[in-house]
Amino acid sequence: MSIVFPTGQITLDNRKPGHAGTLTADQVKSLKSLWVRLLDLFAQAGDTIHLPDHSHDRPVKKGGFLGFGGKPQEAPHDYFIGATSDPRWTTLPLEKALPLIPGALLHEAFWGLVATDNPDSTLLRFLRARKWDLDASYNMLVNTLRWRLEVRTNEIVSLGETGLIEELEKAKPGLGISFKDKLDSKMVVLGGPDKSARGCCFVNVQVHHKDDQPLEIMKLITIYIMETSRVICNYPMDTVCIVFNLENFTLSNMDFEAVKFLVECFQAYYPETLGLACVHKAPWVFSTIWSLITPLLDPVVASKIVFTKNLDDLKKYIDAEGLPVIITGDKTKPSLDDLAPPRPPQAGPKCVPADTPVIRLYWETVNVYEIDTKQWCAVPEFGGDADALARLRLAQQYRIARIKAEKVLRGETSYHTKGLVSIDENDRLIINYTTGSWVKKDITEWV
Repeated sequence: MSIVFPTGQITLDNRKPGHAGTLTADQVKSLKSLWVRLLDLFAQAGDTIHLPDHSHDRPVKKGGFLGFGGKPQEAPHDYFIGATSDPRWTTLPLEKALPLIPGALLHEAFWGLVATDNPDSTLLRFLRARKWDLDASYNMLVNTLRWRLEVRTNEIVSLGETGLIEELEKAKPGLGISFKDKLDSKMVVLGGPDKSARGCCFVNVQVHHKDDQPLEIMKLITIYIMETSRVICNYPMDTVCIVFNLENFTLSNMDFEAVKFLVECFQAYYPETLGLACVHKAPWVFSTIWSLITPLLDPVVASKIVFTKNLDDLKKYIDAEGLPVIITGDKTKPSLDDLAPPRPPQAGPKCVPADTPVIRLYWETVNVYEIDTKQWCAVPEFGGDADALARLRLAQQYRIARIKAEKVLRGETSYHTKGLVSIDENDRLIINYTTGSWVKKDITEWV
């Protein structure tokens, strides 16, 4: 089924079952119940935060014969991830960790998760992922929030590409350089769209070598790309296409821990986001690795994976003009992300100033949304189409305010400077994919 793009006034047409605008009475009841539990959580006080202390970590010996005679080196740990959160939040079971986290931090993490999306749609992703089981959906959602606090997603977004590189370099010399080198290597290229109008992420495994960077960098690259690309991952293109380009793949390119982290992200922290995964030009040696990966996959995720043997196979899912040069081999037809950025991205702040007028307006809009949602949750009756339209209009007001605030809340990336995603002088969110026939689309009011 082809995507039908919105043309103006909000309607309930062409919306998928179980999504905002098409909910049954029981589904609305589940959505309201999840909102009530979530808003109650934001009001909790939490406990005093104890930041991690690595001064007592036992050093590890490296080198020497069979480990003897080696020089003690610093115990391995992440330097950016987890540096601003209480270790208890992630080491304790969820039911014990959650009461320790200040509700205000969970609140900030949640609205960072929503970003420019319809807030109802964010909750519905978790409800659908857990087949409308309220307890399971709530646990999945709050587990995502504590994870986002640990990996510092809001800061990754606000710092942007240049700011994050600078912050990593401060955390440990060499980390920022490693992050920049990985971006420059074109291991990941954004583009598309595929034939269902989804944005595409091309992972070119041939340029990756596990020992060239610590696992923390691979985790940060993954989060950075997902947080950047998900700006365009909402109605009606509410999922993404990912292509694992395995051309010239050898065992030296395999990084099982990085693959595990990516799978975990899609299944646990960004549910209902993957629309299609193409494994392109997998060599025979990959069959052994695939047998190790498949047990990690949820059956729903596994059902979205296809194998493409050559360019003609891949073009069944993505037109040639939506593919990067590393796949097509045609340097005369580069994708937007193949091009060099016209200038370096501007660094954003680690802490967004709260007194900025557009930020004050954004949080006032969030407050209005939450007040309206509390009142809506208190109404037991099913409101039908009129109720659904009212919720979409409220979400649209939120989305417009968030997009206006994006210039402050989101630091620039190369994808902004290249024009894949941009917010113009009129605060309109514009997406563009290729230098070919794709027509730029204003998606500001799409909910």
